[in-house]
Amino acid sequence: MTEKPKKKDPEILLKKLPETDGLGRIRVLADLTIAFREINPEKIIEFGKQGLELLQVTEDKKLESVILNELCWAYHCLGEYQNSLEYGFKLLELTDETNDNRMKLSAINRIGVTYARMSKFEQALEYFINALRIHESADDKTNIAAMLTNIGNICSKLGDNKKALDNYNRSIRILEKTDRRGLLATVYNNAGVIYEDLEEYDKALEYHKKSLEIREELGEKLRISHSLTNIGSVFGDQKEYDKSLEYFFKALEIEKEIGDRLAYALTLRSIGITYAMTDRFSEALEYMQRGLSIAEELDVPDQIIASYESFSTLYERQDDFREALEYYKKYKKLYDEVFTEESSKKYNELQISYETEKKEKEKEIYRLRSIELVKANEELTKALSEVTTLSGLLPICASCKKIRDDSGYWKQIEEYISEHSDTQFSHGLCPECMKKLYPEYTDHNK
Repeated sequence: MTEKPKKKDPEILLKKLPETDGLGRIRVLADLTIAFREINPEKIIEFGKQGLELLQVTEDKKLESVILNELCWAYHCLGEYQNSLEYGFKLLELTDETNDNRMKLSAINRIGVTYARMSKFEQALEYFINALRIHESADDKTNIAAMLTNIGNICSKLGDNKKALDNYNRSIRILEKTDRRGLLATVYNNAGVIYEDLEEYDKALEYHKKSLEIREELGEKLRISHSLTNIGSVFGDQKEYDKSLEYFFKALEIEKEIGDRLAYALTLRSIGITYAMTDRFSEALEYMQRGLSIAEELDVPDQIIASYESFSTLYERQDDFREALEYYKKYKKLYDEVFTEESSKKYNELQISYETEKKEKEKEIYRLRSIELVKANEELTKALSEVTTLSGLLPICASCKKIRDDSGYWKQIEEYISEHSDTQFSHGLCPECMKKLYPEYTDHNK
């Protein structure tokens, strides 16, 4: 497995860039794509494309993998999912040539996450389960936790909160014993969303605040905004609307700064819903419409569905039942297209297939261990059968210490023991005998 690229200071790299050329320049550009990962996706694209252009002249597959990986992530953050998939598949193809297992798994994960954002849950689950199998075969605990989290996200999307929480809690138990704080924050965040859906608001706030604390500690602006939005949502559920708006506007400022358009759209919709709850309908319509426009531009079905539902509720609160019905029809039509019965059926089939395969593997491991145990027992039994144990009363001379055997012969003690066991003797002199037999050497040593 290749070493994970380390993040460097973007300011230092930007000063260094004009001074380098050739392969050195490509290396700096690759480092810049990593350095801007949690800061500015558009910068990742700018430097990544420069790096790929130079790689057409100077080939370096390792650096190409790094850049493709970061470009896939950057386009994902900007909600440009087709571009994200394009670079993800290019990376996956490249790793078949380089046998870079770490990058291969990164590509599989990125593609799965992007499919999930596009509401293509069957494809997403296939990639996540594929990655989970690979990580389990390598006993890679941290990445097992990452895949459990992703599968939990799919369960959540399909409305199976119990399975989602089961996967999240399994992931948390693993991650709390590791140093992967960023991933742990993500799982806390996702579990908090489920607890909010279950109306366990204290638990939801506890998990979101744990997530926010870690993300602020790590300086992950992109994810800090997500935690702020989720905390605002929980306060909104508890009808603490001023607190709710406070968190939403903090999140909105960060999302605008870093260019996370999908998160920006989601927060706009959340602000609109909050204004609607306080009967500020004109402001509610403005923010919700802005959010819907971005979601439609990005073509993110689950966010469009949520927006249609919010508009229907908003117009219903205004007693405008005609508009409420129109948006409800839009909501229902798109919902039925995305969350089909076939999708749920396929999800269950994949989950059952994975669980069955896992049980079969466990049975095979148990069988092999049983064979090893039987073999070990046979070897132990054979070894024990070759050992002659001395027991009972031994007639021994009180003076010379010879032992009488079963035939009545007197033998030296070492000869008798050697005949009746695997013990062999080496001879020396104890200190008392040394003094008695060789006093001159004893005195000399003193």
